[in-house]
Amino acid sequence: MARIFLLLIGCVAVLASNREEVADVREGQDVTLKCRFNNPALLSNGGQIYWTRQRSGDKDNVAIGDMPLDRSYTVDLEPTEGRYDLNISRAMYERDNGMFECRFKEAGTGSNLHTTTVNLTVLIPPGSPRINPEAPTATEEQSIDLVCSSQGGSPDPQIIWYRSGSEQKLYSVLKPGGGRDFPTTSVLTINPGKDDDGAQYRCVVWNRALTDSEKMESTVTLSVNYYPRITIGPANPLRVELERSATLTCSADAKPPVSNVRWTRGGRFIGTLNTLIKDRVTLDDAGRYVCQADNGLGRLREAEVTLDVLYGPRVSVISSKDADEGEDIVITCNVTANPTPVTIEWLKEGDDSFRQSGIDSLRLNHVSAANQGNYICRAVNILTPTGGDPSDRVGNATVAVRVRHAPGKTYITPAEPIAVQGEQSTLTCGADPPGWPMPTYRWWRHDSDATLTLGANYTIPRASLTDEGTYYCQPSNRLGKGTPASVRVRVYQPPRILEKLPETAIHRIGETDLSLTCRAQGKPQPSIRWLKDGVEINPVDGFYDILVEQSSVGQNAAHTVQSSLQFRGSRRINDNQLLPTDRGTYQCVFKNGVLEVSSSQLLRVEHSPITVHKANKVAFDLGEDAQLECRMQAYPEPKFQWTLGPNFVEPGGAHYAINDTALPDDVYASVLTVRGVTEADYGRYVCKGTNSRGDHKTLITLQEKGRPEHPTNLEVISQGTDFIELAWDESFNGGFADTIFHVRAETMSGERISHDCQTNNPCVIERLPQQTAFKLQVKASNIMGDSDFSDPLEAMTFVDVDSIPLPEEVYFENTGNKLSFRVLPTKLMLLGQVETRGVDSDEWTKLDIPIPISTDSHDPDEVALGDEAPEEVRIRLCSIFGESSCGKYRVAKKVDYLPAVPHQAVSMQYMVAIIVGCVVVVALVVLVFICCCCRRRNNKLKNKTAVMEVSHRGVVTQQAPPPPYYTVGMDNKGLDGSMDTGLDDPSKTAIYSSQQYHNYGQNGHVNAPQNTNGMGYMDNSYSNSNNGGSVNSQDSLWQVKGHGDPQMTTHMAPHMSQDSRGYQYDPMVHGGYGISGYDDYSHYPPAGYQGQGMVDDYPGSRNNYVANGDPYAAVHKPRKRVDHIDGGCDVSGMPDPYMEHYDQGGAEINHDNKPQISFDESLESGYSTPNSRNRRIIREIIV
Repeated sequence: MARIFLLLIGCVAVLASNREEVADVREGQDVTLKCRFNNPALLSNGGQIYWTRQRSGDKDNVAIGDMPLDRSYTVDLEPTEGRYDLNISRAMYERDNGMFECRFKEAGTGSNLHTTTVNLTVLIPPGSPRINPEAPTATEEQSIDLVCSSQGGSPDPQIIWYRSGSEQKLYSVLKPGGGRDFPTTSVLTINPGKDDDGAQYRCVVWNRALTDSEKMESTVTLSVNYYPRITIGPANPLRVELERSATLTCSADAKPPVSNVRWTRGGRFIGTLNTLIKDRVTLDDAGRYVCQADNGLGRLREAEVTLDVLYGPRVSVISSKDADEGEDIVITCNVTANPTPVTIEWLKEGDDSFRQSGIDSLRLNHVSAANQGNYICRAVNILTPTGGDPSDRVGNATVAVRVRHAPGKTYITPAEPIAVQGEQSTLTCGADPPGWPMPTYRWWRHDSDATLTLGANYTIPRASLTDEGTYYCQPSNRLGKGTPASVRVRVYQPPRILEKLPETAIHRIGETDLSLTCRAQGKPQPSIRWLKDGVEINPVDGFYDILVEQSSVGQNAAHTVQSSLQFRGSRRINDNQLLPTDRGTYQCVFKNGVLEVSSSQLLRVEHSPITVHKANKVAFDLGEDAQLECRMQAYPEPKFQWTLGPNFVEPGGAHYAINDTALPDDVYASVLTVRGVTEADYGRYVCKGTNSRGDHKTLITLQEKGRPEHPTNLEVISQGTDFIELAWDESFNGGFADTIFHVRAETMSGERISHDCQTNNPCVIERLPQQTAFKLQVKASNIMGDSDFSDPLEAMTFVDVDSIPLPEEVYFENTGNKLSFRVLPTKLMLLGQVETRGVDSDEWTKLDIPIPISTDSHDPDEVALGDEAPEEVRIRLCSIFGESSCGKYRVAKKVDYLPAVPHQAVSMQYMVAIIVGCVVVVALVVLVFICCCCRRRNNKLKNKTAVMEVSHRGVVTQQAPPPPYYTVGMDNKGLDGSMDTGLDDPSKTAIYSSQQYHNYGQNGHVNAPQNTNGMGYMDNSYSNSNNGGSVNSQDSLWQVKGHGDPQMTTHMAPHMSQDSRGYQYDPMVHGGYGISGYDDYSHYPPAGYQGQGMVDDYPGSRNNYVANGDPYAAVHKPRKRVDHIDGGCDVSGMPDPYMEHYDQGGAEINHDNKPQISFDESLESGYSTPNSRNRRIIREIIV
């Protein structure tokens, strides 16, 4: 029986001890394979224990008992501990990679009592992966396999495929090698597309011989041959205007690329180029074009583009239509266009009011002579070619509608004909209505009824003075005659010079009383002007005087004009001497309404040389070649001579060169060149010119390069509302050609605006405020520095007419003949311009005197318009700086009497100031009222407090506090009600914080002391009125005693000033009212606390609330009105009678606006209502 029991135990042990394990070891390292027995007693029963090894299908023993069969193996056999471990030293793949088994067989039966299987893996890193094929090439939509293989690793590695740019694993088929001698492969099958061309695929190899961060990988790039992708364009459809060039493009994206494309239209071959060009498209070119491409992969691709030819409307109508008066006419208009016209309409020449839109047929009912004329069929479409902007195209055709009728009123054009002597002149006759059939026109003169010609036109071939007169014309046809018409023809004669000026004249300087004379004839009378060098001479300048004589000959004779130009004037020497500046070309110019003719003369004045160049300085650095130019005007030609100090400059050497040149207008130039300037060459050079009339010298200074000199003679060229164009004379540039100029514009207020003109002269200064005066200055700059600013020039910008306001409230008073108007406030400086219109006139007349405008006044301006009352009056506002800068007119409203002038309007800024002032005054009054109320309250408070002190004063006895009342074992209903409804209600916070000297809040933080008026207000007072007859009837008394004593604040202050850390009891922190073993009265500190004498003289103790030796007796005090107090001032007018701290600390305002009750109410709250004022003695029955 015992043996059977042991066998059962052994079976259970075998079943429990069979297990499999996995172990890894790196090649060359040691490893221990563990074999442990759960029941070591099995080993003591006898049997065989051994280790076996199985690899590559072969199985052999490696240890039997405690004897290993290989010297690389050792065993650790401890039967008592149930341990039989196999130790392998320097593991080898060929020997040790495989499955090891630890077995224990029962003696006699040979049954396996224990088996431990250990799969030992000798770790060897995998070999580098290889991808086959190494350079894969695939065809679109034909699958390809990429094979990644790795050999030599143990265990077999895992192989994962990735595509470049993505960390997502790709699906592949893995084929394990089964050992390091056989490769492990992974096959990735790809169905390639165009997007796969050039894509990189990566295979990653890893086994447990590698760390997590170690990976072996290989990458291959896939080349994909794909079918053509055709892009055709440039747009589809391609819209091109008729007669314009069209370019069709076809591009094929393919691999391998296509060599060319094939264009077809309607199945007909066109070309093989990628670009198909049609220089001038026609309507026949419109249609569909197909582009085909093939790259040899066996699939032909094609794309189609439509060429849409756009053209404007083509309109056709019949040329004419005849009808009798009263007939109906219908004329059809034929229109073709691409795209379809957006508008088709009929118009009539010469009649803008006639228009028939939206129909292609002209309809005229009951025609008359007024309907005769040329009618136009007009069509419009909008062409939007590809890549272009929309544009309108118009087509039209004209039909002549002719209604049979007699000619109407006759007219002749031109109405005031003028014929020029010797030239052709034509008169044209017409009628309205013109008449149909076409009438015959008869012409005759006033002095004869003989017919001059028959036709619409009468031409005078060569007009003469005898052709002047009145000419008549009358049309007629078979239906009747038109009215005769007449016109007077005047014949003009162009000016003809009878006395010309000599072409050339030479005079000496100083000659006197020189004059030039011209004479001409013409009709009408010609005017005369004298010019010098193309500029009109004005006698006002003080150099010349002009005399004119006129005469006429015969009735139709021309006028003769003679004029003399006299060289006289106040600015001449002795008023009549010839000056060198008189040299020039003089012209006398005659002009009438026909022609302008002239005669000219070159006047040369003999005089000694005079300097005409402006610059008297030149600048060059050492080593440079300097050029000094001397210009003089003289006649005869002068000779030049140069000197430097006392030495003559001799030309022809290596250092100096002189070049003399004749310029127009008797000006001569001499240029001295100094080669390789030295220090000795700097100085003042003298240029001397000599001729037969005398000589002249001028100084030219050669100096080193430096800063420029400031500009001079500033001048405003033009100006506008936001710009001023400024010009100036450039001074010496310091030797540098590219001088830069800067303009500074300063307003009258001192604001400055700078503008960089660079090298521009004139220069436009932009972005200036309108109607603003500026002080303008200019300075020059070069690389050596800046010049000083020029002398200032004042200028002003114009006003923007759009910003000029319209006059307001414009009235014209009939009775007083006065104009009244107002102008809104503006910063612009304006004048009023008034115009009137008479009763029988359509013209406006402007008043001579402008009206000054005051923009600061709110009163209307009034203007008297004189004695004569106009029919209409209007006014506009203009800038004082220019009559052209004006706003729009506003016509005055006529009234018998001007409206009453309202009180002067107050500007917005004054209105705001008044409102603010009123608000401040009201606030001050309210503040004074509040202060008075508070002061009055304080006075009443002091009197009331004194009375209450007397009524509360009694014999103070040292009486022990009442015994505590705990809630343990007793249901304190008053407490329960207050704790549940009060402490959780934020509105009750005041009652709990008011019972603490340092005002501990419910959250345990210390709050600033607050004035609660010595009162607490609770919805659930600790009285029988709320707790339903609880024995804790005195709770409501003790909960407010800490503030009920009139001396409470007096006692509190010293303790608080001596030690801010003085303990103040918080019923929430210390367990509430009797919850944690303290007594039921919150004003008592915990036992044992000796802080600042508060135990002996606790301001809230019951000893301070005794009267006549009875601590429960009613307090004797005068009757008073008890109201809830909210804030520092009671809305009922009654102050708090129990706030003595106002005496010590000044007036304090309660910032806690929670409702509170007075001390009296807190004493009476146990057995009273707000309407009950009787004194009661409250007792407590303690059970």
